[in-house]
Amino acid sequence: MDNLTKEQRKRNMQNIRSKGTNPERMVMRELRRRNIYFAKHSPTITGKPDIVFRKKKVVVFIDSDFWHRHPVCFVMPKTNRKYWKEKINKNQQRDRKVSKRLRREGWKIIRIWECDIKKNLGKCLQKILTEINRV
Repeated sequence: MDNLTKEQRKRNMQNIRSKGTNPERMVMRELRRRNIYFAKHSPTITGKPDIVFRKKKVVVFIDSDFWHRHPVCFVMPKTNRKYWKEKINKNQQRDRKVSKRLRREGWKIIRIWECDIKKNLGKCLQKILTEINRV
């Protein structure tokens, strides 16, 4: 059973951001600190990646553990399970389609989980730096 009323839950869910999340800000702050140029949330690139390195043709998606169903950290809500299962499955299907299209267009894709950023930001940054320096 949900601890919040329907109205409280609705307000809570409406306040969840898709851009400018804490994990995104942490990664972007560290990239800026290293004087690495990037674009963010580019609407002209399929899937509107969180971070874009245009010259290197590298995109970074910072995936929420909940919305993209992390294999370990994801916890299915106890209420309205059918709705959430369909919603999360559609998100995963969209992620696969976006990645497939971007690869066809010649982009290298990096996907980083929210929990990985919280556990080891340095390792996540190294993953990005390795890729952009490879090209």
